[in-house]
Amino acid sequence: MNNSDAGKAQQALDDANKQVSDDQQAVSTAQNNENKAAMDVADAQNAVNVAQNNLDKATQAVNSATKDVQDAQVAENNQRVAQDEVTVATNNVNQAQQAVQTAQDDLNQTQNDLNKLNQQLAELQQAPELLVQTKQQLADAQSNLQTANDNLVAKKNELNKATADLADLKTQLATNQENLTKALANLAQAKSGLDQANKDLASSKEKLVSKQTSLASAKSALAEAQAKLIELQQAPQTLAKAKETLDQANKNLEIAKENVEKAQQAYDEDKSNNDVAQKDLEDAKNSLAQVQEKQSQAQSAYDKAMKAYNDYLKAQQAVKDAEEKAKAEHTYFAQTANGKVVDEKGHIMVGYSVKGNQVFDAQSKLVGTLAQTSTTRRMANTVKQENSKALPQTGDKQNSNTTVGAILVGLGSLLGSGALGKRKED
Repeated sequence: MNNSDAGKAQQALDDANKQVSDDQQAVSTAQNNENKAAMDVADAQNAVNVAQNNLDKATQAVNSATKDVQDAQVAENNQRVAQDEVTVATNNVNQAQQAVQTAQDDLNQTQNDLNKLNQQLAELQQAPELLVQTKQQLADAQSNLQTANDNLVAKKNELNKATADLADLKTQLATNQENLTKALANLAQAKSGLDQANKDLASSKEKLVSKQTSLASAKSALAEAQAKLIELQQAPQTLAKAKETLDQANKNLEIAKENVEKAQQAYDEDKSNNDVAQKDLEDAKNSLAQVQEKQSQAQSAYDKAMKAYNDYLKAQQAVKDAEEKAKAEHTYFAQTANGKVVDEKGHIMVGYSVKGNQVFDAQSKLVGTLAQTSTTRRMANTVKQENSKALPQTGDKQNSNTTVGAILVGLGSLLGSGALGKRKED
């Protein structure tokens, strides 16, 4: 291939690398979208469940309030009956009052008659023949007076009872009216809650449908991206076939070139046979053009296959890098006060370095993450030992700040290993 072909091949390689990156990003994005859509669907389903529970509660409240109203309506009917009884009792009170008044009038009249009889008795004491008759009338009048007094007491008792019954009925009437008012208010509130619960349920169901649609779209995008990735994974077979086709095209090209050279020699050797040689030359040139066209097609197929193969290698490397990075994110190291790196088995890793919270080996390869506190007891013990070695020795007395610092480091290591001891053993 000439420089132009090499430039095109390089451009095709760059495009292939970009396509692999784009496809890998598309797969990752589609996977993330699917996960997010699935979470949204779960959240929407939870919202529907909550709304359904609220609707059930509101329905129960409406049923309860409806029963209260029905009870209040029964009480209202009883109230009407009680009202009739109040009316009857009122009439009874009025009649009792009239009866009392009548009895009082009878008593007064009887008293007047008695007075008159007493007066007549005084006047007729001089008339013996009328004395017996008058005494009998006096006895009758006294008997009537006692009867009138008894009737008056009975009527007053009836009046007191009717008055008490009237007061009780009025109290019950007021209580029933108050209960009915409260029951109607509770029913209105429960119906309002039921309406709101129905609206919330409808809204939650609409959101659920929308999230389910988004999830379906995300799954479709993921399937399409994964199909492209599978196509890239099949690139090695396509590349091999294209290589075979290219090799055969190159062989045909060499044969065509030999034929052209032989035709040219024949043309030069035999001028008299110019027409035949010219025809042979044209045939050879046509064959050469055809072979060159096939060679160009084979080269294009080879380049396409090479692009797919490079895409496949790139995708494999991206997966490998992602796996190594994920593994490194869950591999923890600790760092001592003097800068040494300690793994979870308590080994000091020679040549390891720390940048930020990332740990690199001697070949500058990312191998893990620096933990804030020791994740195992062995790691904590090694860190503690190294930190104690780093403390300056001044005989029997040590610098108070250094001692306090060592104590704090030791406490931090112990607390760290104690907190994580339950979740990870040596």
